[in-house]
Amino acid sequence: MLSDWQIDACRNLAELAPSGNRDGMPNWIYPCQCTIRESNPMSKSLSKLLINGVKLLTLPMKPYRRANTRSLVSEGLVQRLSMAVPGGHLDFESTTARSLHDANSITHGEPETVRWIDQLPEGSVLWDIGANIGVYSLYAAYVRNIRVAAFEPGAASHAALCRNIEINKLNDKIQPYCIALSDQIGADYLYMADTGAGHSMHGFGQARSVQGAIDYNFRQSVIGYTIDGVLEAFRLPPPDYIKLDVDGIEAKIIKGGGETLGRYVKSIIVEADQPPERIEAGEINKLLDGFGFRLRPGGGIKVRNLIFDKQA
Repeated sequence: MLSDWQIDACRNLAELAPSGNRDGMPNWIYPCQCTIRESNPMSKSLSKLLINGVKLLTLPMKPYRRANTRSLVSEGLVQRLSMAVPGGHLDFESTTARSLHDANSITHGEPETVRWIDQLPEGSVLWDIGANIGVYSLYAAYVRNIRVAAFEPGAASHAALCRNIEINKLNDKIQPYCIALSDQIGADYLYMADTGAGHSMHGFGQARSVQGAIDYNFRQSVIGYTIDGVLEAFRLPPPDYIKLDVDGIEAKIIKGGGETLGRYVKSIIVEADQPPERIEAGEINKLLDGFGFRLRPGGGIKVRNLIFDKQA
């Protein structure tokens, strides 16, 4: 049962917050000590209002009960976003606002990626390297009935990936692995500016991404493998197709997969964030050319992803 002062305080909070007027508010209510991203200003203001309301209502509780109650509220507010895809829908569970961003644009955020997946034969094997929360792994498995090995080293994004596989009942089609791929086998750090689910621009083995130096807040210890090494060590189904999106070490990963690329892979899509004439995309182009791949016409000049096909 709420006390009179709690009820009055909540009423005052609700009246004052929408206008942005905080005059007369106790110092311990504001500012909200949370980080809210990927939202418009109204969403941010409303979310801060709700968060501070919960903090206010639970303030008189003993520490454990207060923490437990807030945790239960947090669990109860975890969101699922349902997105229409060919043949039905996919659900994505969000623990962060950022993890909703890519899911919300699943069919239009990277149209060349969706078109590429739509052309893959049913029953083929896709390796999704840099799967994040699993947007395209889920799409490939659900829409095209493709078997997917999804590699995501970031702990929070990998947890979200596993949860999304679970709630969509795709565990028989998608196998998630919390390892990094590179040009050598060994332990190293994954440098992250933000560890939350859905975030990107991390760097494995280097504090740099395609955008430059990473102002990292955390280094996660991660086991790294090469494409050839992980295939040999764990006897995974060899990939017919590879989707590669790792924000900076694409060339290293390709170098570590020469045997697999030359023997099994028919097509690979690489997010390079730059046209082929740039240095990194040029290196990728040269490496894949050596393994028998050619850049698909129109696949990398004005789009985000480069598509390479094996030549007969």
